[in-house]
Amino acid sequence: MKQNWLHIVFIFFLCTASAYAQLDSIQHLPEVMLTDSKLVHFSKGFKLEKLSDSLVKRNATSLTETLRYNTSIYFKENGFGMVSSPSFRGTNAAQTAVVWNGININSVFTGQTDFNTISPLNYNEISIRSGGGGVQYGSGAVGGSIHLNNTYSFKKIDTTEVGLRYGSFSTVGGNASTTQTWGDHYLNIGVDFISSENDYDYVGKEQRNNHGQFVRFAAKVNEARKLKRGVATWNSEYTYNDRNFSGSLNTKGKDAYKDITTRNLWQLQQKVGVFNTKGSVAHLFEQYNYFPESENPFNTGGKANTFIGAFQSEVLLQKKIRINGKLEYTYVKAEGDNVGDNSRKTLAAVLLMNYKLSEKFNYGINFRQEFLNDFDNPFLFSADAKYSVSKNYALRINGSKNYRVPTFNDLYWYAGGNIDLKPETSYQVELGQEVSVGKLKVDVAAYYISSEDLIKWIPGNGGLWQPVNISKTRNYGIEAVLGYFLKLNNKQSLDFNANYSYTKAEDLEKEKQLIYVPFHKTSSTIEYNFKHFSFYIQGLFNGEAYTATDNSESVASYTIFNLGAQYTLPFNPNITFGGRLKNVFNVYYENVAYRPMPSRSIQIFLNFNI
Repeated sequence: MKQNWLHIVFIFFLCTASAYAQLDSIQHLPEVMLTDSKLVHFSKGFKLEKLSDSLVKRNATSLTETLRYNTSIYFKENGFGMVSSPSFRGTNAAQTAVVWNGININSVFTGQTDFNTISPLNYNEISIRSGGGGVQYGSGAVGGSIHLNNTYSFKKIDTTEVGLRYGSFSTVGGNASTTQTWGDHYLNIGVDFISSENDYDYVGKEQRNNHGQFVRFAAKVNEARKLKRGVATWNSEYTYNDRNFSGSLNTKGKDAYKDITTRNLWQLQQKVGVFNTKGSVAHLFEQYNYFPESENPFNTGGKANTFIGAFQSEVLLQKKIRINGKLEYTYVKAEGDNVGDNSRKTLAAVLLMNYKLSEKFNYGINFRQEFLNDFDNPFLFSADAKYSVSKNYALRINGSKNYRVPTFNDLYWYAGGNIDLKPETSYQVELGQEVSVGKLKVDVAAYYISSEDLIKWIPGNGGLWQPVNISKTRNYGIEAVLGYFLKLNNKQSLDFNANYSYTKAEDLEKEKQLIYVPFHKTSSTIEYNFKHFSFYIQGLFNGEAYTATDNSESVASYTIFNLGAQYTLPFNPNITFGGRLKNVFNVYYENVAYRPMPSRSIQIFLNFNI
């Protein structure tokens, strides 16, 4: 917690430095370009959702909140602000890929991403790609992938945005970003900070969350330069987290966790004849320190450096057939108090093809083969197609083989690691329908996932836990997304969005539902806009989720509502202020057994453009 003031000063410096930028009427990035173009060109038969800026800003506390209220993904959260892991279509956290500007950033130690350590305000675009993405994005993209992208544009832009937030439980936050273009240059710089005592009451119990303080600081730099026949880009981000881990209903919190991540990606795109080529170099760094006693300096930790080099070439033939070939080399060097000093080298060859047979029908076929220094990876493939039956109705289908490699913790953990583990493999298929009638949009998808050789930690000789390849699972279900926009008149409008999912995820050996996978989840938002004023109601229902493998124990279902409002000054449209009331009816609920979530709380904010 000692670095709070340093982070606050950093934010203030950026705000002050940016305040002298010249004003410009352009407030949004026009004709923006993605650093990960594969997400658009080779996902035609997959369900792809993009979250709007307003949805992100409405749930800006963490990426967990952003996705919990706006997608069908279930989050297992050990108390507010603590470790947060997703269940995407019933898969586990290590089977959900988090992709930053085209790079898989799941931890080499755990194989997953803690969504409470990521600021959603660091990105111009957040997208959710449902279904298997192992061919494009590598290990872990089984249930789906979360894409965090930074865009760029060379149109005239001169904007600076600043936001201030204050809320219950002594929560303060701030963010600032500036975007400038001049000549053939694009530059975006930003910071985001949040700190909270997080001392909420446990509803209906004479207890309080007394050891849940947390701090998160994030900074980003995104730069692009237009060249004669291409563009050079640099994406960089830094994140620092300092958390005391909350206790439970039965235990007092006493441990703490600090982590630092840095990510840098350099890309050079050039057009050579009919080919669009891209060379990229990336460096990812992660470091963590775990403190058994938060007031004691003794800790255990680890750090890892990942170096990635890639070259790809893409060609569009007869304006119908798009082919992308890619070679990627990854070197990981990791060391830790519990995993020793180890490394991994991976060479991946990827071939992607999309064929636009007509204006109504296109399909894609993709392949990936990896070569590792420590075990063999399976040959991966995927196929997808989309057919527009009419302007109001479309069908899509996709199928794929995906995988997850054992993590460094799985392989090398001193107290039980298993170097003989095999990669998990899974097969999945999905059928989706898209309906669009006026301002009404409906998407319904049914899916089936079969997985084997799942890595599971079980007690062995002498009570020592060890990971082994034993589990087989079967996941199937239905997802529905509905959106409707109604313009009442020139001054008023209604906007309604809803998600529903039914998920059946079975351990085939036990014939039981997997833990922390609710059968039902629903979220919805209805927003009313009148001139410069907007008001919204946000609802979330999570069904019962089992917490024991024999399905004998569970966390109860719950329904919570949030209210929010904001107002833009008519005489100065660059200033917006508002507030949000969370858990309106003060409902007691848990995402993890015996880990209560916050009571009723309030948050106010002030946003302005300079």
